Order: sequence, then structure tokens, then C-alpha cells
Amino acid sequence: MKINNLEFGIMRDWRHIILVFSLTILFVSCSKHQNVVEQALSQGWTLTGDTLDINLPVNVPSVVQQNLYDAGLIPHPYLGTVEETLLWISDHPWTYATHFNVDQNMLEKDVVELVFEGIDTYASVTLNGQKLFDADNQFRIWRTDVKPLLKDQDNLLVLDFPRYDSLQLALYNDHQPRLPEKYAVTRKAPYQHGWDWAPKYKNVGIWKPVSLVAWSNARLDNAYIVTNEVEEEQAKLTLHLDVESTAPGDYTVEILSNRKVLQKFPLQADQGNQHKMFSFTVENPRLWWPNEMGEQYLYDFEIRLKSSDKILDSKQIKTGVKTVQIVQEPDAKGFSFYFKVNGVPMYAKGANYVPEEMIETWIKPENTQKLLKMAQEAHFNMLRVWGGGIYPSDDFFNICDTLGILVWEDFMYAGTMYPYDEAFLENAKIEALEQVKRLASHPSLGLWCGGNEISEGYYNWGWQQSLDWSEEDDQAIKAGYDRLFETILPNVVEIFDGTRPYWPSSPSKGWGRPESLTQGDVHYWGVWWGEQPYEMYREKVGRFNSEYGYQSYPDYSTLEKIAQGEPLSKDAKVIAAHQKHARGTQLIDDFIQRYYPEAQPNDFEEYVYLSQLSQAYGMEIAIEAHRTAKPYNMGTLYWQLNDAWPVTSWSSVDYYGNPKVFHEKLKTLFAPVLLSLDRRDYQVYVTSDLMRNIDGTLTVTVNDVDGACLFEQKAKVSMKANQNSKFHVEGLREFLWNTDPQTITINMQLTEGDSVTAERHLPGSH
Repeated sequence: MKINNLEFGIMRDWRHIILVFSLTILFVSCSKHQNVVEQALSQGWTLTGDTLDINLPVNVPSVVQQNLYDAGLIPHPYLGTVEETLLWISDHPWTYATHFNVDQNMLEKDVVELVFEGIDTYASVTLNGQKLFDADNQFRIWRTDVKPLLKDQDNLLVLDFPRYDSLQLALYNDHQPRLPEKYAVTRKAPYQHGWDWAPKYKNVGIWKPVSLVAWSNARLDNAYIVTNEVEEEQAKLTLHLDVESTAPGDYTVEILSNRKVLQKFPLQADQGNQHKMFSFTVENPRLWWPNEMGEQYLYDFEIRLKSSDKILDSKQIKTGVKTVQIVQEPDAKGFSFYFKVNGVPMYAKGANYVPEEMIETWIKPENTQKLLKMAQEAHFNMLRVWGGGIYPSDDFFNICDTLGILVWEDFMYAGTMYPYDEAFLENAKIEALEQVKRLASHPSLGLWCGGNEISEGYYNWGWQQSLDWSEEDDQAIKAGYDRLFETILPNVVEIFDGTRPYWPSSPSKGWGRPESLTQGDVHYWGVWWGEQPYEMYREKVGRFNSEYGYQSYPDYSTLEKIAQGEPLSKDAKVIAAHQKHARGTQLIDDFIQRYYPEAQPNDFEEYVYLSQLSQAYGMEIAIEAHRTAKPYNMGTLYWQLNDAWPVTSWSSVDYYGNPKVFHEKLKTLFAPVLLSLDRRDYQVYVTSDLMRNIDGTLTVTVNDVDGACLFEQKAKVSMKANQNSKFHVEGLREFLWNTDPQTITINMQLTEGDSVTAERHLPGSH
């Protein structure tokens, strides 16, 4: 490994940077050097409820809903029909407080910072009676130097949370012009305000860890590595450092691998926080690839900050060597839209990911591991993190790194226009800086997107008329949109990452507009919202289908859990409480009757299974249509992989981790090689995502209902890597034309030598 350094600094104001740039990112953990001392403030808290007779001992991270449930004061928020009885929680004031001592060694340091990794959402924070700050963004880190206020014994830290609902409503009513959604005025997870798959559980509390961090002289506030360029024998990388210093000074930075110093270089620091970048190369790199395109090799680096021979601070960075870009080139039908990873076109196969819990502190790494492993085993290579939720944890990205799942990461904006005043935009910029820096080392991070269905909403949903905007209002709101999504966010991505593409809004065009199918990405909801038949998926194939789907009930065992012994039926109150789409129950029923008219379910359990069969059938049509349109179509991300609570939804895996029928089918539909029958000309598609050529034999057999073979024919298959081709099977068209499709099954198998590369079993009619 050879390292060349190219250093340049970006100077920033000291007080501003303490708030903005101080972040411990994924893959970067503070080594416990004598110069840097940390103290967790996780235990010994109390939660009180103003006029309520509530005084609970709690630990953090936690939120009020979790604390009340743990204390037995409320029922489980996910079970039964309790949602309406719990909505008061977010419109009540709450206080978290703790008394703590501080070690003398910490007090002797130059700086002692109090660090909140996440506060949900509004809180006034005081230490020993002194106001520190007012938090107003769930997605930011809040930190400040508190050394002048600290005592060695009995410090009192208090967070007062106001009535969230009342505060939000006041902010919304005061804002002119009116905005489409009330949640637009607050930087809080949109889905907590209710969605068509989520209840209105607006969490309140300290949802991420709290700590004291003390240091002297200088420290590494942040460190991450990105890949700029990959060639066969060399990769060019950039090390980004945020260095905090109490005074101007000269230091040394060392890069180590396998405990060996690879390179050292001088660093001249000014007082405050400086962003430094150093370029270096990796010779003969082992690359990180998405799932089934190659290995997921990860490099381990240690970055040390030294003064003379003394280590002041260090960071561990695990990262992969990978490049990614979006290719948009004009063609006869519009513009292409696809990902290239390490210079190779990638057909994206996956889903949209939503938060795994409504109570975000209940998200557990082991559950995330199980869910993402299920995705990998179903041949996923991409997940889109939907912009109405929360930024995923470090654990999520760690797992994606090891499993080879490329992440399309939305910033957390969805389904509305936003205030766009200077205070809001500055808040948004700080949020973006912190998130980009936290995630940039991850090879699984593939794209930054401004948000979900914002541009589409502005152009297609009639907000201008329904909210009575004047022309001046409209122009001001559009100008604010452009500042945030076309200037601020892409500038942050370019300056502090510079290696991932940025996409302003998903989708780029609304699904009712013809150009939505010829360029950019599309959320096609004509099937479901538009009540079109499943077969419409074959006609509405975009360049990159980033949302589409159909609902089904979760596993019957999930419904039994939420019912808690109550009788289950389509009309049961508990079923209605866990169906958040106004027409959902009726649409599921309509499609069961349309596609399974002869079915006569004996009970609700059989009906639930029919709903899953219906969903799987529709999604099979969609995915087959997308993949067989390759390379016109280069991505299929269905809505949605998972649920945030037990609910009837579009997911393929329910809240308790039970795969639906659809998810089991994905093991065939997303396989590296898909065999499909074109029922217009009865030729066979062989759609390959393999990174090698195929030289094999396609065998097609047709069997009757008893399994007897009625037809068999072979065809030679020769294909280049990563291609989609059609093959003629002699006599198949004529045979199928003259055979009752209800009485047969069609079986296709692709073999290479003695091994089976792919197989597919289809009904006679589809």
C-alpha cells in the first residue's frame, strides 16, 4: 500500500463548529487515550409528568412511551385497539433529570463537552440551573462545552419537554402560507404523525446515548474515508478529518493498517475546528461489491493524532474500496437511469425500508441483522431508506456493508413542502452535515436523495389550489424548495463526500405523467391507488421502478398476537385498528375476488392466506415485467420490505419477522438468472445478472395436472455477462396454442454442464 498525502483545510468558526461538526461516526470509535476521556450518562435518570403522579426511575436512551409501558402504566402500544387511548402522551409536558458526579481527571481537561446523540424532539436543556440550549431537531447531535458549569459532585442535568402536539400546531398555524402537512414545521420523523401503515405515536424523550467527553490540546472530532477512483492496479481514496484544537499547534497524523504505520504527515491546526483532507492510494485493491456481484472486502485503518510521540486521539475506520455513479444518457425512448458500481452496470433488486419500530428505542441490532439477512438470501442488492422515517443506525449500515446491500439513502423529508425560512434551512444544513459525515465511510452507501415524493407532490397533487396559495406564495415556496433540495443538500454531499451521486427527489416525475416511464425513477401506483389490474404492471415499466406494491394481511400468528384472544374476522375492530389505509380492506377483497373467483375460504385464516397469494401474484407480474425489460429498466424496488408495528401493509416481511408468500417467491424472482415466458410470442426470456457468460441448455417441459410430460424441447443458450435475451423453443408456441392452459404447468430449466443455473415453474395461464 502506497500513501501520498494532499492536505487542505477548511477553517470554521470555533463556537459554530462545536455544534455542527462534532460527531462520532459509524466505524469510528474513540480509543480511550489519556487525553480523551468519556463518561456515559445512561443511568440514574428520573421521568416526571408535570401534573401527573408519575415519577419513574429510567435509563436512557429511552422515550416516554417506552418508559410508561416498562412501568406497567400503559398497555403495549402495538396490541389491541389502544392507539386512541395513548395519543395524550405527546401532548403532555415531560421532564427527564439526572444527578451525576464527575471524575477529577475529566475536570482537569481543557474542554468537557456534554453530548446528546439524539433528542426527540423539542427540549430545554439545563445544567446546574444554567440554560444550555433548546433542542429542536430529532436528527441532530446536540453538544456544548460545560466545563465552567461542572462540579465534581451532584451535578443536575434536566431536559424539559413541552407539549409537542400543541407546539407543533401553534407553529403550523403561525406559518404563512399554509403547508400541506403539519409535520412540515418540525424536524421530527414524519411517520410518527401517522401514515397509511403507521399509527400516530409521536415519541418524546432522549432516544440516543448521552455522554461527557473531555479532552485537552486537540482531538479528532471525526474521521472517515471515501473512494474517489478505482483502476485495476490502484485506488485513490480520501481521508477526511475534523480536528478540534484549543489553540494553534503542530501535530502529526498517522495512518495505520494491521498495527503498522503506513504514512505519517504533519498537521498544522488553528484554534477551533478544521476540516482536513488527505489523498492516498491503495495498490492492487480488493474491491467491495454488492451482493452476488463479488466479495464485500473491508479494509481496517487506524488514524492517530499525535503531539510529539504522545497519542492524543485515534479513530478506527472500517471501509471498502468502491465507486458508484448514476448513468443518465439519452436514448431513443428518453434517458437511461442506472447504477454503475466499480464501473459495472448493476441491475438493482430490492425494496423500500421503513423504521423497524414505532418506538424507535425498541430497534435491536439482532432484529435488523435477521431482517437484512432475509433480504440478502432473497438476492437483494439494494434497499431504499424511505425519507419519511429516521436515518438508520450505525448497526444497519454495518450489516449492509457485510451483506453487500447498496443503500439508497433519502434525507428525512417526505410528502410535503417545508418552511424554508433561514432558521429552518440552517437547521437542515447542520443535520445534513452530520449525517453525511457519519455515513460516508460505508461502502454500502450508494446514493443521497433529497426526499420522498416532494417534487411529485408540488407538481401533481394540487397543493397550490387546495391551500389557496397566491402566485407570490407559490414562487416563495418553490424558491425555498430549490434552495434546500437543489443547492444546500447537494452542496453538502459534494463537499463532504464527493463520491456518491445526489438525486433531488424520488420520484423524479409523478406516475401519471408519460415521461415518468422514460426517464429518472418512478413510483408507479396505478395498481393499488389507481385500482388498475395487476396486468397493468406489464405496461407501466419505467427506467427504474423505485416504488410499487400491493397490500396483504400479515401472518395469521401476527394477527392472533394483536387480537389478544378476541375473535378475528375481516370486520373485527382489531383488524380495522391495524389497517391504516382508508380503502385497504376493500381493495384487498376486490383483488381476491378478481383473481381467485372460485376460492371459497372456510375461515379468516384461509382468507388471510389468499390475500398473500394475491399480493405475490401481482408482484410476480411486476418484477418479471421490470427484469425482462433490462436494460431499458435497470431497477425494481418494491414497497415495502418491513413493518414498523404489526399491521396490514405492502410489506413482504411482517413486524414479527414472518415472511409472506411474496417474500418466499423473491428467491426465484430476484435470483441471478430469471427464466420467464413471454406469453405474446411464447419465447423464453433468460435474464442474467451474473458477472460471467452463460453457455448452457434451456429445457422446457409441459406437464399435465398428474405430472405426466406432454411436451419437452431444448434450446441452446449462449449469452454474455449481465445480459437479457430471448430464446425460441421449437414447437412450444404451437403446443400451448392448442392446449387448455388450466390443465398444465410449464417448467423451464437452464443447465450448464451438470449444474442447474436457474429453473422456474409456471401455471399454464398467467
